[in-house]
Amino acid sequence: MLAGEVFGSITRAVNEPMLLVGLSGEILGRNAAMRRLCPGADTGANLYGLSSDSPELVGDTLRRWARAGEPRAGVLALVGPEGRPRRCPGVGNRAAWADTGEPAVQIRLVPALDRDGPSEADERERRLRARLEREHEIALGLQRSLLPGRVEDAPLEVAAEYVPTSYGAEVGGDWYDVFPVAATDRVGLVIGDVAGHGLPEATVMSQLRSVLRAAALEEGTRPDRVTARLDAYVDTYLPESMATMCYAVYDPGADELVYANAGHVPPMLLRGDGTCERLDAVVDPPLGCSMGGEHRTARVAARRGDMLVCYTDGVVEQRRESLDTGLGRLSSLLTGFADPMPKDVCAGVMAWSERTDHADDRAVLVAGF
Repeated sequence: MLAGEVFGSITRAVNEPMLLVGLSGEILGRNAAMRRLCPGADTGANLYGLSSDSPELVGDTLRRWARAGEPRAGVLALVGPEGRPRRCPGVGNRAAWADTGEPAVQIRLVPALDRDGPSEADERERRLRARLEREHEIALGLQRSLLPGRVEDAPLEVAAEYVPTSYGAEVGGDWYDVFPVAATDRVGLVIGDVAGHGLPEATVMSQLRSVLRAAALEEGTRPDRVTARLDAYVDTYLPESMATMCYAVYDPGADELVYANAGHVPPMLLRGDGTCERLDAVVDPPLGCSMGGEHRTARVAARRGDMLVCYTDGVVEQRRESLDTGLGRLSSLLTGFADPMPKDVCAGVMAWSERTDHADDRAVLVAGF
């Protein structure tokens, strides 16, 4: 018996709509309640075509559920029988039992209108929404508590800002840190992004920040070795997670910046003369994806008056636009500043990126040398 048939059989009597969906969006199975909620949700149909949300949002939700061993809250917007979109809170997690040829997700929804009656359905939705909002508050509080606003006794000026996605009640895994490298006059700067949104991703972010600081105590001046330590940590202890990161070390004595990049969008170096350089000499696989490969470093001069501009992908990504185009637009923005301070550049980039139609967190870290 196929996985979809098994799923339909065991969920036939469940009152709530349930789906078995492949990561590609293909509906592999559903119960009768799901058919009543969304008549188009037949086996073989594609969830992306049945949702009023953007493909990016649907894909992000499916990937987050596919990495979860236990049910996790989320929301799908489906087109109901009357042709209107209906937001359906629910829970989903990886269907490890399903042999489908691709990762599969089992989903249980709580639609706003339910045959059990408006009062019961409203109460169930209220409880689930309260859970989502509470998770959002915890994740955002955890995230903000770990994002430093300044660094003490460092020979550079730092400005940073983080804004969670404006969509829904989810917080992502964007993070940054600035710290003096122990027993040296150098400064470590890092920015990263844990794939997915929610409290688990915020928790992974906090782990990576702590592991990086611990690794920096021994290998702080070697970005390649610090990155390798984090890569091994994710691969060993967080096998269901993936994260990007760029770690740089500023040496004020040599006027030099050394960096390693694990799949992160490349930082920009805004020169004192107004020109802008994209730091993409080395870009290795994301943390947890290198399969034991070596991490590399690159060096670049960082003179007085220069600024390092780090950011996460939510700042530059737009639907229907290549990443390279977004990076070009950011470079043009940076070269348009006239004698800015780090706080001016940080605020300007954040204001500029508010226009993005890519629903994701945004973080910016600017360091003036």
